[in-house]
Amino acid sequence: MDNIYGEIKFVELPEFRIAKHMVISNNPEEDVSEYISKWAKKSGLLDLKDYEPRCFGWDVDVSDEDKINNKNFRGYAKCITLPEDFKPKHEGVEILYMQADEYATLRITDPFSNPFEKIPSGWKKLWDFVQNSEYKPKTWENRKSFEEVIEIDGVIYMDLYIPIK
Repeated sequence: MDNIYGEIKFVELPEFRIAKHMVISNNPEEDVSEYISKWAKKSGLLDLKDYEPRCFGWDVDVSDEDKINNKNFRGYAKCITLPEDFKPKHEGVEILYMQADEYATLRITDPFSNPFEKIPSGWKKLWDFVQNSEYKPKTWENRKSFEEVIEIDGVIYMDLYIPIK
């Protein structure tokens, strides 16, 4: 499994504007991804020339009632970055800002070939590193750990981000 996980790196992301949507269901990652993709098309975001939006996602806590009564529902939020001056033609998302922050990151190669093993193992590896280093998060208030799926030369990767310092 050593070739699955890249080296842990540190990045600084600037503040960016996002459109966010959240879904609670049996398959929230796919459901919210489909929603955001349709929203991006309807809103006119995909018509912009020379703009390549990024998408980030994170787990959302659900109540014990949702977990039990709705057959183990889970929650997931997904956002897509927006240009500062972009005015969407379609509603249905929350427009907000992700603050500038520093992150420890870990890249997973081909995360969806065995997602229920590779992704949690990647999060554990990154979390253990952060907890046992000088880079421990100072606070979680208004800070998110998240993931980003990217494709490079036909290979799918997932970058995990944990805020530090």
